[in-house]
Amino acid sequence: MTHEPIADHGQTLNGPTGKVIGFLDGKVEFEAFLDTLLAAGYTEAAVTLLYGEDGIHLLERMNEHRFFFSDSEDSIIQTGIRELKLGHSAVSIEVTDRQHAVDIASLAKPYGGHGFMYFGTWVNERLSI
Repeated sequence: MTHEPIADHGQTLNGPTGKVIGFLDGKVEFEAFLDTLLAAGYTEAAVTLLYGEDGIHLLERMNEHRFFFSDSEDSIIQTGIRELKLGHSAVSIEVTDRQHAVDIASLAKPYGGHGFMYFGTWVNERLSI
C-alpha cells in the first residue's frame, strides 16, 4: 500500500500528545511497516508520514511555534530533522495508551524502526525495543 508523506503547504503540525513517533530508514521500509500496522488492525488515518524537504520544513515550522510540556518534544523535532536530512522517514501514529505505543515500536523493529518515543498526556517516554 502506498501512503504519501505530508506535503508542506505552510501548515503547522499538531503536537505529539497521544502519539508514538519514530523513524525508519526509508520509504520502502515505511511501506512494509505500514502493511504490518494495517494487518494488526491499526488504521491508515492514524498514521502520519514525513519525508524529505517537505517534512523538514514542517518540523522546522513546528519548532518555531512550539509550546511543549517538556524537552522531549524539542528533542524529537531536532532528531526528526536530522533523520529526514539523512533520507529517513519519520512516522507518527495515534495511540490510546503506552501499551499501543510499545506494540507499534515492536512492529517497526523488523523494518529498521528506531528512536521511538511515546507522548502521553502527562508523560513522555523513549521506548526501548
